[in-house]
Amino acid sequence: PMKVPLKGAAYALALVSLTQAMSLLDRQILAILAPAIKTDLKIGDGEMGLLFGTVFALFYALFSLPVGRLADGWFRTKLLAISLMSWSAATALGGFASSFSMLLLSRLGVGIGEAATQPAGTSLVFDYWPKHRRGFVMSVMASAIALGIGGSLILGGLAADWWNGLYPDGQKPLGLRGWQFALLVAASPGFLLAALMWALPEPKRGLIDG
Repeated sequence: PMKVPLKGAAYALALVSLTQAMSLLDRQILAILAPAIKTDLKIGDGEMGLLFGTVFALFYALFSLPVGRLADGWFRTKLLAISLMSWSAATALGGFASSFSMLLLSRLGVGIGEAATQPAGTSLVFDYWPKHRRGFVMSVMASAIALGIGGSLILGGLAADWWNGLYPDGQKPLGLRGWQFALLVAASPGFLLAALMWALPEPKRGLIDG
C-alpha cells in the first residue's frame, strides 16, 4: 500500500468537499426563503413540509442505492459532474417556479441529483488518499457540509434582500422575486464545479491500498 497521497489528491479533496458544500447549500436554502415562498405561492406549512422533507428525502433515499452501486463500477468523476449539473439545473428551475407543483418538481430533481454525492465522493477521495490520512479527509468533508448548511442561510438571505432592495417598486427583471433570484444564485456555482469535476482524473480503484 502507498504511504503518500496520489498526485492531485488535495485538489480532488477540495473539489469533492465543494461538491458536498454545494449539495447542502442547495438542499437547505429553502429554510431561509420559506416565509417569502409561502406568501408568494400562497401555500401553507403542510406544503412546505413536503418540499423540505417528504419529496426530497423520498427521492434522495430511492436513488441513493442505485447510484451508489453505479459509483462502484463507473467513473465517479463523471457521475459527480452529471449529478452536480442535474441538481443545479433543478435548483435553477425552482428560481423560475410560479406554482407549488413547479417548485415540487424542482425539489424532486434536487433529491435525485444529490443522491450520488456521498457514495461517489467518498469513494473517489479514498482512492486518492492512503488509509492513515482518511480521518483528515473525512473531517474536511464534514467541515464542508457544515459550511454548506450555514452558507445556505447567509447566501439565501443576502441574495433575496439585495434583489428586493434593488427593485423595491415591483418592476423586477423577468418578474423574479427575491427568493427566486436567491435560488438562481445558489444554482450558478454548480455548473462551473461540474466542469472542473468532469476534468478531474479518475484514479485506479484500490491502487493506493495495494
